[in-house]
Amino acid sequence: GDMTPRDVLQRIAIGFGAAEVRVTIPEGFHRFAIAERLERWGVTDADAFIAATEDRRLLDELGIEGPTAEGYLFPDTYRMPQDLEGEEVVRRLVGNWQRRTAPIFEAQQARMAWLGRELAWGPHEALILASIVEKEAAVSEERPIIARVFINRLRSPDFHPKRLQADPTVSYGCLAAPSAAPSCARWEGGAITRSMLQDRANLYNTYRHEGLPPGPITNPGLASIRAVLDHEDHEYLYFVARGHGRHAFSATLEEHNAAVARYRESRR
Repeated sequence: GDMTPRDVLQRIAIGFGAAEVRVTIPEGFHRFAIAERLERWGVTDADAFIAATEDRRLLDELGIEGPTAEGYLFPDTYRMPQDLEGEEVVRRLVGNWQRRTAPIFEAQQARMAWLGRELAWGPHEALILASIVEKEAAVSEERPIIARVFINRLRSPDFHPKRLQADPTVSYGCLAAPSAAPSCARWEGGAITRSMLQDRANLYNTYRHEGLPPGPITNPGLASIRAVLDHEDHEYLYFVARGHGRHAFSATLEEHNAAVARYRESRR
């Protein structure tokens, strides 16, 4: 989180405590990372921003169904004055989300209707999955494939129990409610521990709870939202990392176990 020379130049160019700063929020930044960046640039107080993302009155006013504004804080480059109220920044980010995503939901009405019929999903549920795709996919062409794997896990009669089993949901649960789950107590943001995977107290633990987590786990970009709505049609239920950010996909557990063994072997 230190300022680069370019950051410093930009700060000087606009003058300290000046009218506006340009802040870039990357795709896949969760609200805690956004809060830290906004505070570093003097846009708003991190705690005030987090509190605003959890303010039910504000969420209702903005039409957000989820437990927080997570998922709706659109990743983009913003010009903002310094010393804003946390609530004002949340309004700006969510307003931008509404403007930028509306055309996608508009263009994909048929797919949205299909998700409604198959899984009883609306746009909010699609956004939850997009947030998982944002964290799981490393190469962009795999996004629509990974999106469909998770959809298949929820709708396939052959897949039980209907658990997404997505690592990033587990770590997000520890970030969002560290005191709720005992397994989060010693976690400091690194690799997920076995006890975390087994902890039912973590409501975001998709290894222990069926279906989607309670809300988005990050703020996905347009590519991940599009990947869910315009996902690739296939029957895969499993995937395993095969190096360079790519995955091997399988339709059956037998194929998947063989792939796991193969890529484990090649890593030795």
